[in-house]
Amino acid sequence: MNQANRATQSKELLFERERQGVRTLTIMRGLFVLIVVATVWIIGVSPFEKIATTVIFAFVLIAIGASLYLLARRTAVGTIGLAGCVIDIAVLSALPVIWYLSVGGSDVPPAYMLKTQITVITLGIVALNALAIRPLYPLVVAAGGICVHVALLVYVLNEPRTIVSSEFVDSAMGPALSLELVLVSMLIIAVTGAAMGYLTYIARRTVVQGVRLEVANAHLGRYFSPGVVSRISSEGDTLLGLGGRTQEVAVMFCDIRDFTTITENLPPSEVVRFLSQYHTHMVEVIFSFGGTIDKFIGDAIMVTFGTPDPSDDDAERSVRAGLAMSTALAELNVDRERRSLAKIRHGIGIHFGPVIAGNIGTEDRLEYTVIGDTVNVASRIQDTCKSVGETLLISDAVKKHLPADILLQSVPEQRVKGRQAPVQIYAVKE
Repeated sequence: MNQANRATQSKELLFERERQGVRTLTIMRGLFVLIVVATVWIIGVSPFEKIATTVIFAFVLIAIGASLYLLARRTAVGTIGLAGCVIDIAVLSALPVIWYLSVGGSDVPPAYMLKTQITVITLGIVALNALAIRPLYPLVVAAGGICVHVALLVYVLNEPRTIVSSEFVDSAMGPALSLELVLVSMLIIAVTGAAMGYLTYIARRTVVQGVRLEVANAHLGRYFSPGVVSRISSEGDTLLGLGGRTQEVAVMFCDIRDFTTITENLPPSEVVRFLSQYHTHMVEVIFSFGGTIDKFIGDAIMVTFGTPDPSDDDAERSVRAGLAMSTALAELNVDRERRSLAKIRHGIGIHFGPVIAGNIGTEDRLEYTVIGDTVNVASRIQDTCKSVGETLLISDAVKKHLPADILLQSVPEQRVKGRQAPVQIYAVKE
C-alpha cells in the first residue's frame, strides 16, 4: 500500500467519523427540539407560545429528517452540518420574540426578551454542536448567538419604554435593563464558543491520529501477526522508516506442488479462490507462531520468523509452524476430497542466518522485506523438496537451534544454486 492509497483510506475513514458525528449531532438536535416543545406545552403561559413554538419546531424536525436521509446516503455532510448551525441560530432568534409576545408584547417592557433563558439555551446549543468534531460548528453558533443578543439589545435600546439601570434588583427582578449583564452574557457565550471550538479541535486531532493509526495497523496486519502489530503501533514510526538492519532470521518458503496442473483448466476467478483458500489457512497458522508474511509470490509464500525483532526461538517456531501448516493442509484436503476437488501438496524449506531486514524502496513506495544469502538458500532448500520427495526441509543452521523432541532425518548433502559448497539438509518428520 503506497502513501497515496493510505491517504485515500485515511480520508475515507475520517469522512465516516465526521458523518457519524454530524448524525449524532442531528439526532441530539431533534431530541432537544422535542424536549423544548414538551416543556413549552407543560409550562407555557399562552396558547400562542405553544402553537408558535410547535409550528417552528415542526419545520425544524422536517429539516432534521431530511438531513438524516442525506447522511444515510453519505452526501453533503459538510453542508448538512452548517445548515444545522443556521437552523440553531434561527431558533435562537425566534424564541425570545415568541416568549415576549406570549406574555403580552406591547404591554411588557421589551427588556424582557433579554431576561429569558436565551443565554442558557445558546450555551447548550453551542456545546451540542461540539458533538460533530468540527471546531467550526460551535464557533459559528456562538457567533450567531452573540449576534442575536446584539440585535435584541439594539432593538431594546431603541424602544422608548426601555429603562437602563445598573441596579441588580431593578435589572434582574424589575423592568430595567442592565447593559453589564447583557455584555457578560455575550462574553460567556464567546468564551464558551472558543472553549468548545478548541476542545473540538483537540478531539478532531485525536480522531485524525486514530484514523491514521487504524490505516497503518490495517496495512501492517497484512504482514505481521496481531501481537507484532500491537507492538509496532505502540512504538510509533521507529520501525516504519526507510532503511534496514542486519539480524539473524529464520526464512521460510512454502510452495504448492503441481500448481499449474491443478489450475490449468480453472477460470481465473476459480484460481484466485483456490489460492485465497490455501493462503488463508496457511497465514492463520503462520501468525499463530509469530511469523511475518514477507510476500506472496504467485502460489508461494515467503515468511520470516524474527522480524521485526529477533527471539531465541525463531528457528524452532519456524519449524513448528511448518509442521502445523502441513497439518492444516491435511485438514483442508479432507474438505476438498469431500467436494471432489484435487488434493493439494506443498513443499516447505527453512534456513536460518543473517539478513538485512527493513523497509526497502523509496519514501513513496516501501516494502518491508529481508534480503541476503539466507533468503536465497531458503528458497533453494524449498526447491529441493521436489527432488528428494519431502514436505519440510531445513538447513543445518536451523537444526542447531532445535530441541530434541523435533524428529529429523538426514538428507544427502545438496548442491543449491548460488552456493559452491553443498548444504546439509534435514527432513522434519511429524
